Amino acid sequence: MLATMVNVARAILAVALATGAGGACSGRPLPEAPEPVGRVDAAIVDPSAFVAIWPCPAEADYVTGTDTVRFGFFGTPPGFVYDPKCLAVDAGTAVTFSGSFAAHPLYPSTSRGTVAGNPIGGTSTGESKVIRFERPGFFAYYCGIHGGADDGSTMAGIIWAR
Repeated sequence: MLATMVNVARAILAVALATGAGGACSGRPLPEAPEPVGRVDAAIVDPSAFVAIWPCPAEADYVTGTDTVRFGFFGTPPGFVYDPKCLAVDAGTAVTFSGSFAAHPLYPSTSRGTVAGNPIGGTSTGESKVIRFERPGFFAYYCGIHGGADDGSTMAGIIWAR
């Protein structure tokens, strides 16, 4: 029964993406993080020290030892999530975001974490994007469709460059 449901859902998703329904945001301009220091930036005096930012309220939430964030609905990871959603890397590390940007457009947060100079410029096409985090900070991001409130409560994540 579950296998049948998964196959039906995959077929529906394939039709939606093939007809352009999955690219609903492809014509919408991607937001860019403003250059001025944001209100959250002012509170982050030392980006190498931990700061709780939703959806990563505890330092223990952060994963290390990888430089890839995967996302999707079917397969790995299951559901509308980023895996890992809380990733800690050394400053200067390049992180690969891997998944369908047509179904899950990647946007930089304009209200959480280190807003000024967030290197996540945003994308709604392709299936892989490499982003280098040159300086320390808490760089928040979200899915433009499933995390549109940009409050970290749905499909969202943080890269903590230390």
